[in-house]
Amino acid sequence: MRQLRSNGLALVLAVLALLLVGAAPAIAAPPQPHHFVTRPDLSPPMVQMETPANGTEPGYIFLAPHGTAAQSGPMIIDDTGQPVWFQPVGDGAGLFTMDFKAQTYQGKPVLTWWQGAPHPGYGEGEYVVYDQSYQQIATVRAGNGLRADLHEMVITPRDTALIIAYHTVQLDRPVVEGVVQEIDIATGAVLFDWHSLDHVGLEESTVPPPEDPAAPYDYIHLNSITEDAAGNLLISARHTDALYQLDRATGGVQWRLGGNRSDFAVAPEAVFARQHDARWLPNGTMSLFDNAASEPGPASRALVLSVDQQARTVGLVRAASHPGGATSVSQGNHQVLPGGHSFVGWGSQPQFTEFDQSGAVLLHGSFGDGMPSYRAFRLPWTATPTDQPVAVLSATTVYASWNGATEVRGWRILAGAAPDQLRPITDTPRSGFETTVQLPGPEAFAAVEALDAGGQVIARSEPVPAG
Repeated sequence: MRQLRSNGLALVLAVLALLLVGAAPAIAAPPQPHHFVTRPDLSPPMVQMETPANGTEPGYIFLAPHGTAAQSGPMIIDDTGQPVWFQPVGDGAGLFTMDFKAQTYQGKPVLTWWQGAPHPGYGEGEYVVYDQSYQQIATVRAGNGLRADLHEMVITPRDTALIIAYHTVQLDRPVVEGVVQEIDIATGAVLFDWHSLDHVGLEESTVPPPEDPAAPYDYIHLNSITEDAAGNLLISARHTDALYQLDRATGGVQWRLGGNRSDFAVAPEAVFARQHDARWLPNGTMSLFDNAASEPGPASRALVLSVDQQARTVGLVRAASHPGGATSVSQGNHQVLPGGHSFVGWGSQPQFTEFDQSGAVLLHGSFGDGMPSYRAFRLPWTATPTDQPVAVLSATTVYASWNGATEVRGWRILAGAAPDQLRPITDTPRSGFETTVQLPGPEAFAAVEALDAGGQVIARSEPVPAG
């Protein structure tokens, strides 16, 4: 009978201490934090667009940088690198966020992310769900005594969540198994509970066990889940260099792709290692992030693979390598966009890239050494916060911002001798997260109105005195 070892989590810290620490990224400089007059409480890392956007697909860029050089937390930016929305969470070390993206819940767009305590290689925490006014509407927790891992949460069309958890059990030695659960978001009920040790043996691991027999052995290391049309699950396991197709009804492994027990003949150019983020695409191909190695070596790649489940063959449709030839020794993702472009987060390399279908770089951004984002996405998002815009009047300068408001295209500046005597001074286009406007002369009070694309007022700030 397998039992949870009481000191397993502490031992995981020791044995996995290097799993999420890779080679130094290509960028030497640490990230620089933003400083905003209107929101001094916000200091996310600045994002540099090393290759400016040219022909990119629509949508904002979703990141969750974590570290201590700037504030950590979920962040949405535009194609110039300017923040659209940012929410600081935790301290970037003992508590932070990962897997930030937009999904659909109860028929409406939502934001989701993991937050919790990091362990080397995995995490213990929970997922949160925010609506289009940035209000939390749900929390997703693992069931049966486990805590949600940081790698994955996918909301299904059934308003359930597919999540991963890590579980240390005592065999001849402590072993960390991967757990996949389906959770009913509204009730928290566990609808599906799969444990790797029941289906995948230790002999499939391509990672040797620790020399210390008391140290837990993270033999499989799950990092992504996706459903096919029949409801069966495709999971990615980093420490077996393999993908597994699971039968939803029985939990049995239908086939293995990659690793030392592969059921497929994989073309040499399609071979991957230490991979993340396996997804079925609508045309039956598969996208994948190929980390390429657990040590610095070949450049990491974004792959699209042809997978013939009848003939059991795998070929390469296309590949896009890191523009600088770097290896992402941990983390990373590959999102195939609706128009066919590839949007890639480079994981341990704090960078992201958009490629066209020929592999040309359309955008490449970075946010500094030592503050990576587990994944990066390009996704549609519209939102109107419940709070008001913020104005600051300093001498003859007005500053305006509204964290998270996606429909603001301009600002109307109001000023006057008293809060009830404000008059329109000028209209100006929105310019980044915080817009700065010079007044013709000194004013005692000012306010700002957020304008949409048609010039209509969306919301108004409180009047503020000159300071």
